[in-house]
Amino acid sequence: MTPTYCSYDGSITDGVNPFRPGIDTVGGASFVDDAVYPPDPTTQLTARVENQNEMLLVALAKVTPVAIFSVQNAGTPSISGLRVASSILSSADFTVVDLAVGKTEIKCPATKMIQPLAGLAFTQLTGDFRASAYVNGTSDGIIVETRNSGGALTDCNFVAIWL
Repeated sequence: MTPTYCSYDGSITDGVNPFRPGIDTVGGASFVDDAVYPPDPTTQLTARVENQNEMLLVALAKVTPVAIFSVQNAGTPSISGLRVASSILSSADFTVVDLAVGKTEIKCPATKMIQPLAGLAFTQLTGDFRASAYVNGTSDGIIVETRNSGGALTDCNFVAIWL
């Protein structure tokens, strides 16, 4: 049954953690046109169109990032920009931890956000800097490593994508 809440938000009252929508979440893709009064396909939505839209929505949700962070890091990392699929999250819901020079962890509990499958990152500097991101050991966040041209860990601004 289609929930009354956004799957990316979950439902605290129902005890449901946020999740990526499945076909049942968006309507079931099982609409059938009325046999007696079928819709005019040139001016009205048909069951085939609605079912295709629902399948496409689920397919896109499978690969859409859950959050994109802009992180300022001159030694003490902090979120300076956030784009998130949830309508109820803000940067205050995330814990940003400086693990070491060039190593930053971004965490959020499963009760607030879909847990990461993977992470991506890239630096916000010119020149030969690089970044990588991966799921942390407790699966409730991502760790981002930023490096200079010599390969040494270094603090710098970056963008991270929580997949």
